[in-house]
Amino acid sequence: MSILGSPVVRFLLAMLFALTAQAAPDSEALARGVALRNGGNLQQAIDYFRSLDTGEDRVAASGELGASLLQARRYDEAEAYLREAYARTAGSERARYAIELGNLAAARRRPAEALRFYAEAQTLAGGDSALALMARINEARLADRRERPTLLAAISRDLARVNIPLARARLRLSVGILASEVGSVQIAYENLDEARILAVQAGDVRVEVEALDGLAQLYERQGRYDEALRLSRRAITRAQTVDGIYADILLRLEWRQGRLLAAQGANEQARAAYLRAIAQVESIRQDIPIEYESGRSSFRDTLEPIYLGLIDLLLKKADAAEGSERVALLRRARDTGELIKQSELQDYLGERCSVDAAQNSTQAGVAAGTAIFYPIVLHDRIEVIFESGAGISRHTTNMDAQSLRKLVSSYAEKLRDGEPDYLDGAVKLYDILVRPFENEIIAQGVHTLLVVPDGVLRLLPWATLYDGQQFLVQKYALVINSGLSMTSQTATRGQVFTALVAGMAKPGPVVDRLSSSSLAQILDQPASRSALPLAQNRTLRKVSLSTRAARSAADMSIVKEQLALPGVKLEVDSLAKILPGTSLLDGTFTTARLSDEFAKGEYHIVHLATHGFFGSTADESFIMAYDNLVTMDGLQKLLQVEGVRRTPIELLTLSACETAEGDDRSPLGIAGAAIKAKARSVLGSLWPVSDEAAQLVMERFYQGIVRDGLSKAEALRRAQVVLIADPNLNHPFYWAPFILVGNWR
Repeated sequence: MSILGSPVVRFLLAMLFALTAQAAPDSEALARGVALRNGGNLQQAIDYFRSLDTGEDRVAASGELGASLLQARRYDEAEAYLREAYARTAGSERARYAIELGNLAAARRRPAEALRFYAEAQTLAGGDSALALMARINEARLADRRERPTLLAAISRDLARVNIPLARARLRLSVGILASEVGSVQIAYENLDEARILAVQAGDVRVEVEALDGLAQLYERQGRYDEALRLSRRAITRAQTVDGIYADILLRLEWRQGRLLAAQGANEQARAAYLRAIAQVESIRQDIPIEYESGRSSFRDTLEPIYLGLIDLLLKKADAAEGSERVALLRRARDTGELIKQSELQDYLGERCSVDAAQNSTQAGVAAGTAIFYPIVLHDRIEVIFESGAGISRHTTNMDAQSLRKLVSSYAEKLRDGEPDYLDGAVKLYDILVRPFENEIIAQGVHTLLVVPDGVLRLLPWATLYDGQQFLVQKYALVINSGLSMTSQTATRGQVFTALVAGMAKPGPVVDRLSSSSLAQILDQPASRSALPLAQNRTLRKVSLSTRAARSAADMSIVKEQLALPGVKLEVDSLAKILPGTSLLDGTFTTARLSDEFAKGEYHIVHLATHGFFGSTADESFIMAYDNLVTMDGLQKLLQVEGVRRTPIELLTLSACETAEGDDRSPLGIAGAAIKAKARSVLGSLWPVSDEAAQLVMERFYQGIVRDGLSKAEALRRAQVVLIADPNLNHPFYWAPFILVGNWR
């Protein structure tokens, strides 16, 4: 039940990540900014301190700005301001910034550097015992977990030397939280309770509420749920008695209240608490750091459980509801899921504006002939919300999230490796995800399935699900979307498609621009499937050179040879006969030429046949032009020209890109590319594709759109069905990696 040591708690206790010396500023002006920061309003605090970065408070404002940027995980910006304040102060003032720089080093996983700063701070603190103890507490955070109880016990005894009650309260609070994390219950309780008493005496409601919250966490960890609930409610009441509600702490208090009430079966009260928690999340959403740890999604690792908790309760209530009430509850659960989808893309791209701009607030209903599959993976079951023209329904499968991950990962790996024994997994997944809705699909005359996958289901090529006789793609066109709120269902009518087709058969100067990490992202994937029996004698759009060999090769021509895509020239030539427009190959496929072509505003289709890689974040993702790498942000810049604004891109095709194997965040890169390019649709691939299969799929796909007037989804379906009918290409390895994301019309 307790999640005290989870990433979400560590994030929500960001202000206690490392106790800082900025809690008691000398001036009223600085105090206003600190209050904003301590209330969780990081961006407001940052803006406020920037406005103060002049005059007599300049050094202190610079330090506070650095501390605020550090809490927002904007490390490079934080360092500049903190080092300025550190360099321009001495004695105890410098000790304060030494602590902050130690915190920065700790956040960057540089413990030796952090410990040097903390040791320096203790020396510089002189007679300021509070400052010295701050540094010691932060040292304890970096110590081996087994050593922390002894260190914290010693610090706890020495806290009696701090004469200022509020300073001692803050120190006690931090020691109590740390002791809770390592299971030192007695030390935790004594420090948290004294922090509460001292805060009441000093009139600091924030510290009082933090102490109550810490005690509630401690009791929850011990399974003393009634006491944890009582303390949480008391803390909420206290927080609401002051001006400026503390959104960050109310968030975790309401969340705890919600999960404790749910455990007691008080679902109605629990839902209300979860809704209040989510309201607090939304109020500070701009202040939540984009990434949390090691590139992991801050939202999925920290706050998604709150949304899933509400979804769980809404679906349980829907079980007992009927008619319009049940429909409303299912839609509300799905709308809550949309908040997760939006935030995951924001995290992936590292910014929020592009995703906000891509949201389609006018989206309503379900397009004729279309059905929506909206799976939600909860810890103990899989829920699929299904909507068609006839209404909305739901099916539950009692399979825990870990079992689903194992099933999907194993199945996807078999397809990616071209193994023959994949049908059992294809049937199992069909039974879970599609079969419960077969009758509704048939009765409604559905021809297109819109899928919004969750988590590990993003790794799944839905086209391969098998009913025992046919693959899903043999019956229905499929489109994959990152979220309904970012999906346009409107059709494009009467449009003549003009295309820019660019390909890199032989790489040029771009090879010299590949960093070690970029090269590794292409080369450090599992060995080429050309070694597999299925793929022998076929050219794959996949390099086989090991990274070690590439790095040790004196002649980069070896790398160029291994990065060559011999089938791309044939692809570009064949598409030039189908699509009116401009073709660029090798030396003409440069970033400058792309910019010039986009400026003309003539192209509805952009087809890029070149290496590309989508990793866990946008920073790890790129496309290769002949002369340079095009990152996600680079793609956005290339397309921020008047020509593209005048003629928006209807379709972006990436015919030789791949997603990182086994990483359920990497497919977000395909949707991210569409958002960055402001394209209505993107066609990409989940794994390295065969030259022959890619060329055939692309030819049939574009012929279906241009010659036959098919929707993009139907054109892709028919192209894939052609490969299924070919005995040499009928394994899903060849036709299944291609997925359409976005508008399918």
